[in-house]
Amino acid sequence: MERTEMEVFLALSEELHFGRTAERLHVTTGLVSKTLKKIERRIGAPLFERTSRHVALTPIGRDLRDDLLPLYEGIKLALDRAELAGRGIRSTLTAGFMGTQAGRILSAARGVFERRNPHCGVRVVETRLDHHVTQLRDDGADLLLTALPVLEPDLTVGAVVTSGPRYVCLAADHRLAGRGSASFEDLAGETFVSVAGSAPEYWSDFHTPRRTPGGRVIGRYPEPCATYAEALALVADGRAIVPGDGQLLVLYQRPDIRFVEMTDMPPVEHGLVWRTRDDADERVRAFADIVLEIAPALAVPGTIPGVPGAAGSRTVSGMA
Repeated sequence: MERTEMEVFLALSEELHFGRTAERLHVTTGLVSKTLKKIERRIGAPLFERTSRHVALTPIGRDLRDDLLPLYEGIKLALDRAELAGRGIRSTLTAGFMGTQAGRILSAARGVFERRNPHCGVRVVETRLDHHVTQLRDDGADLLLTALPVLEPDLTVGAVVTSGPRYVCLAADHRLAGRGSASFEDLAGETFVSVAGSAPEYWSDFHTPRRTPGGRVIGRYPEPCATYAEALALVADGRAIVPGDGQLLVLYQRPDIRFVEMTDMPPVEHGLVWRTRDDADERVRAFADIVLEIAPALAVPGTIPGVPGAAGSRTVSGMA
């Protein structure tokens, strides 16, 4: 069976509709029907039961689908690997992550990428709060999955990978700890953590605003944090509060801290960022595509898959 015949048969076995199959393969319904008849003549038995309202696999069709699918996927994988290798996807790609959820996503993406591109390895490294985007500029990473916003003229924001409501992390005995939700104005008089290192003011001002909408002051702790673990230590000690997203409830549970949803603050977004000069780098683009492919299955409750963004988009987000 030719590859195009396999594609038509397998697509029809999934869609069970000639029109949708034709749209998916960018061919005519007539070609789908003609190809199917050719396969059935060769086999000597019908593969689908079909009427004007119903299309279903016959037992022989189901068996053929089950036998062909792993073979077809193997052929496609081999061709994809050869194509990517031919376009220069070799050597090693370094991907940085900020936050536990981003680390889980990049680690899973590494496995998929390396299976598809055996000539190119992936190194996954952490991006700390105090790094911001310095790893891109000192060649410590080729791509980041990090908390937005990133508003840098030499960097491309390729896509939002996860998005969700914002939470604040509080000490277990904090005045707001027993509430399911709170408003921005409720943070008046509180103290946010401050971030050490290269985080720009626009990033810090968004994640840890200095005033409520009503103009009331929100402080910042005088000793800056370099990592989220350091920030949580200050929270547990009752010295500060720290923002984050839905992953906090699943991945950062501790008996001495609590999480409260902020219903009127902008959502938390984590996105892919790379050097603009690397826009044409096949390694970066291929890895970014895989991250977007697998992220929906790995996003924890409370965060949702993001949407592709225009190159250089100016989005905003949260910290953890």
